[in-house]
Amino acid sequence: MWDAIVNRQDGFLNFTPKLAAAMRETVVAAVGAGGNGVVLDHLVRIGFEQFILVDPDVVEDTNLNRLPFTAAEIGRSKVSVWEHFLKSVNPACQVKAHQHAICRYDGPWLTDLLARANLAFLGTTDLEANLVASRVCARLGLRMIVGPASSGAYVVSTFLHDNDITFEKVADYGTEHLKLTDIDYPSLVAKFQTLSFYPGRKRKLYPQVREDMLAGRLPARSCKIFVSLTNCAMAFEAVKNVAVMNDLPLEGTAIVAMPVFHIFDPYSGCAYYYHILNREIGIPDWLTGEVRWHSYAGD
Repeated sequence: MWDAIVNRQDGFLNFTPKLAAAMRETVVAAVGAGGNGVVLDHLVRIGFEQFILVDPDVVEDTNLNRLPFTAAEIGRSKVSVWEHFLKSVNPACQVKAHQHAICRYDGPWLTDLLARANLAFLGTTDLEANLVASRVCARLGLRMIVGPASSGAYVVSTFLHDNDITFEKVADYGTEHLKLTDIDYPSLVAKFQTLSFYPGRKRKLYPQVREDMLAGRLPARSCKIFVSLTNCAMAFEAVKNVAVMNDLPLEGTAIVAMPVFHIFDPYSGCAYYYHILNREIGIPDWLTGEVRWHSYAGD
């Protein structure tokens, strides 16, 4: 089945048989299998075959607007449904599914689990799980791909964990010196919610909805269109990372590395980069490949 899955993409720039083979051998870990978990659907269909899944939740009716599940699966654990789904696409998939809510005490357990992975996807909207998983990835030097599925756009970046660029630093938590068990997680809610508000996102939400989301009174908004855009971005970022990690040629593109996000706004049709630490917007020139950077003083 794997040969048939990768057959039709052979011929696109960079999608060589060597890259396909490298993707097949790459172990990907998805921490969070909700909206951002949709990246798994893209990954299995481009040739990834080895997965580690962590998510505490069961399938709910509100998940069916974006996950490739059916009403018959409501009430079952998300990771077990994902395991069944992945194997229904490619029976040769190897899936390690863990229905588990990551908390501040899970550093050692998660370290042992993610030590087996080559690439991680951070896809949970739980602040504590996000911080714990991101710190474990940083300590392991495990490349971590992020992209808020509630963004209303195509948004993606990779934490390479070089130059001391970590999730905690980008989020301006000020918690790097603290043990995971000593962090005051509730005090970080506002910064955590604001982190995904890239330039332009604010206008895509009605004011009261935005205020309720930032205050934690309302779950993140999710629409299949935008979830799929972000998960496509994350999957393509995974392809690029696999090429670089395996010393394979990467033509016509490059990894988008933190503290820079790559953003495509489907409302306006604009594509740009955002340097979250310098608060600069980069406008790419399609003809020359150059990026013009401008200071951004907006919200």
